[in-house]
Amino acid sequence: MQEGRRNLAAHDFKVDFIVTHCCASSTQALISGGYMKPDVLTDYFDEIRWKVKYKKWFFGHYHDNKNVNLEEKLLYEQIIRIR
Repeated sequence: MQEGRRNLAAHDFKVDFIVTHCCASSTQALISGGYMKPDVLTDYFDEIRWKVKYKKWFFGHYHDNKNVNLEEKLLYEQIIRIR
C-alpha cells in the first residue's frame, strides 16, 4: 500500500485507469447494500478513490457486470474496450 501511495504521489495522483480485484469501501457498501464489511484493503482503496483523479476504475471481485457510476465499472464475465 505504501508503494502504491508513493507511485501515485510521483504522478501527482493522476492516472487514466485503476484496475483492482476489490473496490473501495464506499463502493462496496453501495453495491452490496451494506452487506459486505470494509477491511484494510477496501479502506485503502477508499483513500485512493478520494485522493486520485482517474477516468475509470475497473474491478471484478463481486461476480457481476454493472456500471456502478460514471467512473467505476464492475466486471465479471464482460469484455470491454478501454479508450
